[in-house]
Amino acid sequence: MSRLLPAALTALSLAAVCGLAHAQGPRGNQDANGDGAVSAQEFEDAAKARFSRMDANHDGVIDAAELAAIQQRMEARRAERPDAGKGDGGGWAAMDADHDGKITEAEALAAAKTRFAALDADKDGVLSPAEQPARRGPPN
Repeated sequence: MSRLLPAALTALSLAAVCGLAHAQGPRGNQDANGDGAVSAQEFEDAAKARFSRMDANHDGVIDAAELAAIQQRMEARRAERPDAGKGDGGGWAAMDADHDGKITEAEALAAAKTRFAALDADKDGVLSPAEQPARRGPPN
């Protein structure tokens, strides 16, 4: 398990870099109301939805077993799309604020808020289409 967790954390960094969540809205992204912009609330709601999907046993944490299952899905998707990127290797591990090898919903939401703030270049509390990162495939 000691080698599995770092590999899973590395593989999942792509998910974190892409904004943590891609909830199913009208455009298939975080824009739940389809107005072209993503509010802080929409971004947080998408992060909560993604966390819920990733927390397969719904115990409030994403643990090593869930990380391994997510890694397998991501590897299968990469095999189908050889042009897909590999991520930067640091995003998911950075969410684990207490470094216990698990991601809680609070840690995931804190990371999502940090990501939103970084993307919101004009600091107006809304991500315009220009501020939104390009979507990199289906949600986990």
